[in-house]
Amino acid sequence: MRWSILLLVGLMAGAHADDFAHPAVYRDYPAGRWEDWSWANRDMQNASPVRTGQRSIRVDFYPWSSIWFKNPSGFVVDGFTHLEFWVHGGSAGNPRFHIRAEVNGVDRPLVPITNFASSLPANQWTRVQAPLSALGVTPGDRITGIHFREFSGQSVPTFYLDDIRFLRANVSNRATATVNFSATGRAITQPMRGINVACWDWFLTTPERRQLLKQVGFGMLRYPGGSISNEYDWRTNSNRRNGGTYGTNTDGFLSVANDIGAEKNITINYGSGTPQEAADWVQYANIQRNGNVRYWTIGNENYGTWEYDTHPNRHDAHTYAYFVQDAMTRMKGVDPTIKVGVVGVPNEHEFTQRFSVTNPRTGRSHNGWTPVLLNRLNSLGVVPDFFDIHIYPQLPGREDDAFVLDDTRIWDEIIPQTRQILRDYLGAAGDAVPIFVTENNTVAYSPGKQTTSMVNALYMADSWARAILAGADAYAWWDLHNSTETNNNNSPVLYGWRNWGDYGIVASGYPSGVGDPLNTPYPTFFAAQLIMRFAKPGDILLRGVSSNPMLAVYAVRTQGGKGRLLVINKMRSTSVDAEIRLQGLRAGSQVTVRFYSAAQDSARSESLGMRTISSRGDRITHRFPPMSVSVLEW
Repeated sequence: MRWSILLLVGLMAGAHADDFAHPAVYRDYPAGRWEDWSWANRDMQNASPVRTGQRSIRVDFYPWSSIWFKNPSGFVVDGFTHLEFWVHGGSAGNPRFHIRAEVNGVDRPLVPITNFASSLPANQWTRVQAPLSALGVTPGDRITGIHFREFSGQSVPTFYLDDIRFLRANVSNRATATVNFSATGRAITQPMRGINVACWDWFLTTPERRQLLKQVGFGMLRYPGGSISNEYDWRTNSNRRNGGTYGTNTDGFLSVANDIGAEKNITINYGSGTPQEAADWVQYANIQRNGNVRYWTIGNENYGTWEYDTHPNRHDAHTYAYFVQDAMTRMKGVDPTIKVGVVGVPNEHEFTQRFSVTNPRTGRSHNGWTPVLLNRLNSLGVVPDFFDIHIYPQLPGREDDAFVLDDTRIWDEIIPQTRQILRDYLGAAGDAVPIFVTENNTVAYSPGKQTTSMVNALYMADSWARAILAGADAYAWWDLHNSTETNNNNSPVLYGWRNWGDYGIVASGYPSGVGDPLNTPYPTFFAAQLIMRFAKPGDILLRGVSSNPMLAVYAVRTQGGKGRLLVINKMRSTSVDAEIRLQGLRAGSQVTVRFYSAAQDSARSESLGMRTISSRGDRITHRFPPMSVSVLEW
């Protein structure tokens, strides 16, 4: 009993070491990719009583009902030990219900709440910590659902739930990290260092914006900008759907990209354009203007109903495949040196099509966009020059800081899974098709305050490194310049002092008088600046091993035999004292640390911090401030 009490005290202290360590399932709303699939009388937006934030869940169980949180893609529990939640007993007290975990779509046994809390008193909040092992969950399992279930066939008096989250093990204010500079890694290329720019950016060609781009040093620019691509008439620099005109045409884009020495990626108009129109754009950009645009993508997210599509069968992979065949032939007839890519998603089930196809390896039938597209391309003898995917990890209005900072590990599934699908449907040729990530940010649309907070900078740096190490051959952040949005998720449960969202890494100045002035850098600007300083073309990117899951450590081995480190402290309020052990390379006696942190952002600092520290050659010790991105070089 004494050891049990000591263990519980230690767990409780560790669980509250730092809020960002523990991803939420519900915190004012179902978080991240968790969805409300309940069958019960409930109010997910209950205003009182509330434990933290502004909302809780009011539960009125009728017989056999359930509060069910569903995550279709699943949450891998490696590194997590408990499910924690808070119960308010209501006026009656001691509500009786069961808890059940669903793993890979299969229910584990029901466990009564009394196994974890002998008493849930009336009119007060009680914390409950349920070991995942007691719910039948083992390391490596993927939790796809969590039930709070009435299973006695009786109604239950009103009670309340709040602050449901997973508790991470082994979180502290110390870390030991090891970096093996002799290990195999990924060679950095210019397309891995990208950003999206847009025709709607009236300021892209200005000296001020060019200077900001040079200050960061991006290696690739993607144009003309997301969904506008399928509405864009490049000849007139206008919108074919509504007739509006834009601020930056092809000449402007080429000028800016050339000015900063970046590779160029143009998305042609599939939705309302023609293959010949695409070929004419290649002719103009590369032959007439000598623009050397190497990468061309056929359309943007053509699988989605949000995209403008004038074809008889809209958002149709079969139609798109035949368009791709025609467009590639015409475009490469103009310039055989270009690379032409297609768009897809990293799974076989999303965006249902009118046809089904069979995976040659598994023998299973699928009717998602990607398998139908690749099946048709293979039958046409077409092998794309790259496969283009976009990743936004959270549902709009469901942002959770801890969830998104943990979710960067999903790249270790996304990229290998995409590679397997390419191999399945294109055969051996699929192994050689590069995987391009040309859009990534924290939330799919309707950006809230998380996008303009330091959380997004931490996510950007970690997501970039994880994506490249997992096998992405190009990476472009969304985006340079967007717009200020004030009516999305600005919940106080999210970190950040700006009560507006903006996908851009610099402020748009639009609408006038809202948000920061034009060109004001957001935290993501400084994260991008540090990434570009850390990793140059030809460097070899390596992953460090950290004892603290909230301190991510990456390294590069330069062509000249030197090293640099990228260190990301994802703790909200905790500095981490780290000892970084170097193998296969020694540091100089003096190490320069450049960094950007939440403290600098709160002070509205518009420059990187810098300090010099000492090194013992094979070991570097340093205290990394909370919510910080740092680059160490010698």
